[in-house]
Amino acid sequence: MSTNTQTNDRGELDALRQLPPEAVAGLLGLNHDQAAQRQHGGSGYSYWRTPAGELITIRQGRAGWVWHPTQRGGGGGGDWLALYQHINPGANLGHARRALRQALAGAGGHARASQPLLAPRAATIVIEPPKPLELCEPPAWAVDYLQRERGIPISTINHAARHRVMAGHRPGYRPDPSAVHLAFPHTTREGIISHAELRGPEGSGDGGTGRSKRASRGRKGLWILPAQEETRTMVVTEGAIKGLACSARLAQADKHAWIVSTGGDPGQAQLQQLAWLAEELGIDTLVLAQDSDQAGNQQAAKCKCAAVLSAPIKTPRFAPPGGFVGWDDWAMAQRG
Repeated sequence: MSTNTQTNDRGELDALRQLPPEAVAGLLGLNHDQAAQRQHGGSGYSYWRTPAGELITIRQGRAGWVWHPTQRGGGGGGDWLALYQHINPGANLGHARRALRQALAGAGGHARASQPLLAPRAATIVIEPPKPLELCEPPAWAVDYLQRERGIPISTINHAARHRVMAGHRPGYRPDPSAVHLAFPHTTREGIISHAELRGPEGSGDGGTGRSKRASRGRKGLWILPAQEETRTMVVTEGAIKGLACSARLAQADKHAWIVSTGGDPGQAQLQQLAWLAEELGIDTLVLAQDSDQAGNQQAAKCKCAAVLSAPIKTPRFAPPGGFVGWDDWAMAQRG
């Protein structure tokens, strides 16, 4: 997929998330519950009934409008796309996007009216956003590498490919600067692909053997693999391949979660993004799936502290079974 196509897709998703409740209410069959509004109140929160009568809370987050069941024990939460799928069981992301485009086409007035009025500000320092990373199609060997060398099931690989969290990148490393590396792109809070975890082609490792394991230039964000079904659980790992292994393990148990990788020891900006993302998605359980060694335990502790800053979130540890340091080691042991 070209960079322009990826940019257009992301631009449309951002626009859909910015649609105000009034613009999507008719399409989604939502009814504003005035009684619940008076009962619960809360500045910036509104309360709506779905066609099934479920009460949901809607508010404007940093990246658009988000919802979650008012009853905290309920499942689901996220953006309008997630709400469409929640109301229409069996609908996939494509169905949701096609339906919500109807609201996008007629939302100009609503969108302008819903924008908050900002007070004039004094002169501020302008921080340049990170330069987007140039990506290309994943290398031809990517699927075989993940499946045969890393033990990732083809169903998990296909899920990652559908959500475009696998790509290709030419980092320009010697001995072959033109070689395409398998890339797991990191996205910033602003939606910019700024960094990637890389695996090189065969022979790119030290001494001309194996595959190189490096990172691209640019500021790290988060590698984010959406869940296959609605969930309020997120798993955070040290690396994207470890994240794919966790996704495969959860699928074995018929469980679902958003999977996030920090690409190693997380910095402060990544921890802030993690807390923000958990809030945006209505996450109530952040599973700490870092390696079972000292470095992994330290990273897990950092992520746990970041998560509890924003909301009361459960943070269970999910270390791999005995004998394995990381979930990627577990996945490799599952190979036939």
